This record gives sequence, structure tokens and C-alpha cells, in this order.
Amino acid sequence: MKLTYADALLHLPVDSTLRSYLTQQKMAFAPDFDWTDQATTRNRLIAAIQTYPDSAVRDKVIAGLHRGMQLAHPAGKQAMFQAVATNSAALVNLIACSGDQHRSFWLFVNHFDLFEQAVAMEFMDSHTQHAQQHDLGVKAKVRPDGASMSAFIESIKAFYQEEFGCGDVCVAHLLDRPQGTQLITIHVKDLPVALLEFEGGELQLRVGSPNIHITLEYLDATGVIRTLIGGGARFHEMLVKAFALHMLGVDVSAQRIKPPTLDLATLKLGFQVPQAAEDGFVALQVKSITLMNKDNDLKAVFTAMASSEHECVTELIAQEFKNDNPLAHQWLVTAATINLYYAPTPGKRSPVVSVEVTRRGRLNLHKFDEKLRAQLEGYLVQVGILQEKQTLSVQADPNGARPDLIDERELEQGR
Repeated sequence: MKLTYADALLHLPVDSTLRSYLTQQKMAFAPDFDWTDQATTRNRLIAAIQTYPDSAVRDKVIAGLHRGMQLAHPAGKQAMFQAVATNSAALVNLIACSGDQHRSFWLFVNHFDLFEQAVAMEFMDSHTQHAQQHDLGVKAKVRPDGASMSAFIESIKAFYQEEFGCGDVCVAHLLDRPQGTQLITIHVKDLPVALLEFEGGELQLRVGSPNIHITLEYLDATGVIRTLIGGGARFHEMLVKAFALHMLGVDVSAQRIKPPTLDLATLKLGFQVPQAAEDGFVALQVKSITLMNKDNDLKAVFTAMASSEHECVTELIAQEFKNDNPLAHQWLVTAATINLYYAPTPGKRSPVVSVEVTRRGRLNLHKFDEKLRAQLEGYLVQVGILQEKQTLSVQADPNGARPDLIDERELEQGR
């Protein structure tokens, strides 16, 4: 749910950060204004903003409060801590904040550059259902020099100018993420539009150019890149080729830019991972499976009901279709849900972790914390669904040790 500025003020502490922000916006208060951190003060602040006579100042204050709440959610919290990971003073202060809303606003007011970096990280992570992932076949280091970035930008500008007649301005920023990936955020100037907007108390027709937002993430340890760009396959291909050529210094073939396809055939036999028992799971189950016949004109979805008591849907299919089991024929597995169960606590059901995967390489691993995501991806590698080159993380070593996982792809059901 989107927070309004009044919601923000009701939950923010009345502290030096809030006073500093209001002072920066040139909002004046009476000398005897009571700045005690209590509910009545927050209500007076809301009333003061609502009735402030200078509409320009009032609008700036409200707009900033909305912007400052942009990371006030769990994914935003993770992005904020990643952004301040190398700034010990900011990290200490962020930990000391009273909650995600306070953290988001504190970072916005006191470290705006870090706040914007966190916004860029959160944007990529929250839109991964639209991203595509590619194995470049090379493990080159990113060249962060100005000449390489300028050549990269010019390539993107030329593409948009040829396609749409826009893109005469392009701005890009390179960020290092704590897990070892590098994230590039790109803003391309779109064609101008006329917008009817209020400025203070006047309604004006304003001319502006929308922002085309593009991001990509790359890990040199695996040579895998993830791209988020609107427009379809040609746009992903352009972005990958431009990045590889100008930021890595290599020319990649079009074949390598195709998104990976996962082989889910192993799930026809269930899901057996010995390591999962060591990690605390007491039962593993293929909960549901989606099949496509060889002519691609019939799709079937099978789901194990709660009464199956954690039995794999593949076993139930074999029991039901003894003489004509589709799993024994050339039916293609296009999607599946894998449930992993922890031991139940007295009087409660077994806690369950559900992993969703499709043949097109979509996963819902973004839902889980980094430690659990690392474990789950390791299981998929062990059963042969994922290969090292199909992930954005450095893969499991023989002893099972893994670094943090950063591949957070959203599920997209279907073939």
C-alpha cells in the first residue's frame, strides 16, 4: 500500500532528521513550536503542512516525504543495507533507526546518493519478472573508465534515435553490489509530451520528456548478465551487445544473447536432494507439474492436494494413470512447484517453502532471504535443473559452501 505524507509523519520520529528536512525545504515554524516526539506533535506537523500559506514550499515538502518513503518495505530495506555496506557510519545509523520507514527517510535526508543507489537496486530486484538472463560465455572484468561508459551510452543513444527518434540524452551509473555483481542503471530521454499539471495554484501545460529506465546486472565470476529493458528481444540483444563490446571489450554472438532454457525432465522422478535433510527439511515434494504434449497443442496441469500428505504429484500421476502415464511419454515439463517442508511445531502445520520454476528460466527465489535462496539454488544445481552458467551467483563448491545469492527472478507461469 502506498504511504501518503500524512502516513509518513504519523510513523516517523520527531527527531533531528525530520527537523533538518523541513528546514532544508525552507518551511518556517513558530519559535515556540513544541518538537517533542509524541503523537500530538505529529498531528500538528500534518496540520501545519496542510495549511502552509506558501504552496510551492508545501508541495516540495509533501513531494519529498513521498520520495523519502520509497524504500519503506522489506525489499527496500535489503537494498538500503546493500547500499551502505561500505559506509560504516551510515550502516550504524541505519541499524539504529526505528523501522523501515524511518530508515528510508533517514537515508533520503542524510545520504541522498546512497538512497538513489538503493532505489536503483530495489528497482532491478522488484522487476525481475520482466528481466532476461544470458550467459555471455566470457568472464571479463567491467571497464569502469569514462571512455568505455561514454561509448556504451552513445551506442544506446544511436539505437533509440534510429528506432524512435528520441534518446538524444542518456545518463548511466555503475554501481557495485555487495554480492559481487555490478549494476548499471540507464536513463534515456524519450520524446517530449505535453502534460497538464498544477504548479502551486495554477494549472499549466508543461512540456517534458519521460524517462526510459533501463538496468542490467553482471557478475564477472560467472559471465552471466541480466537485462531489464522494454521493447522485446531486439532491445535486450542491443543492450547485451553494447555492454559486452564497450564495457567488457568483447564481441558476443547473437546465439549467446538468447535467454536460457531449463530442462525440468528430472522432476518426472520427483525431487531428491540429500543436502536438504542436513539443512533442516523433513520432506520434499513436487507439488504441481505442468506438461505439454509433443505437438504443443495440449497442456495439462497436475497438483497434489493437501490430503496427499507430501506425496509427490509425479507418484500420484503414476498411480492414477497406470497404463498411460504422460510422464512416461514425450510430454514436456514446462513448469513445476516444489515444496520443501520443515518439521512442524506442536499444534501447527509444517512450515513450507515453495519453489516455482518454469522451462523459460523463471524462478521465484527473490521471495526468500539470501541464505535460503543460496540453499534452494544449490538444490536446483544438484538435481541438474540449473547449471553454473545459468545463475548470477558463484556456484556451490564440492563442500557445499556458497556465497550470497543475488539471482532474484520472478515466476512467470506457462511455457
